[in-house]
Amino acid sequence: MPVGWYIVPYKHKVQRFWTGSPIRYCAIDDYTQQIVAAGGKWTETEILGNRAIVKLRASQVILNQADTLFKRLPKDRLDDPLSDLPVAVRQALKNEVLDQGYTIEEVQSRFGDDLGSYTLRQVLEFMATRRKKPRYDSQADIIVFDGPDQPCRPIESVDAEVSD
Repeated sequence: MPVGWYIVPYKHKVQRFWTGSPIRYCAIDDYTQQIVAAGGKWTETEILGNRAIVKLRASQVILNQADTLFKRLPKDRLDDPLSDLPVAVRQALKNEVLDQGYTIEEVQSRFGDDLGSYTLRQVLEFMATRRKKPRYDSQADIIVFDGPDQPCRPIESVDAEVSD
């Protein structure tokens, strides 16, 4: 079965029998039944920006559906180089990293001005450097990401859990 790597937002919902804080979950979980019923599997690591890096193994039909719902990364194998991607695609990937909350200085310090000399693994490992601990602001009824930095699950663990 083919695989794809995605950037997927988190969602929140109030638990039915619980009146406390809402729970957060990776938005791809809304499709878990469909994915598993077709013999697929997914797993994730939370990253900055209330997002997750998700590896999805599924039929091509399901991957095509996921492509319309989430940001698919431009390579499917971690060790594929990014050098053959058009400049606009590499720039979009860099913009995604910046949108997550990394600074231009952090990105340039790690990658310089162009991602073309790197692999998907290297970019995903950078994205999974840290995340912010969330908290629920009950007055505003929102989840805020201003807590201390937290570690992310390593990309190698995500890759190993969902085999190609």
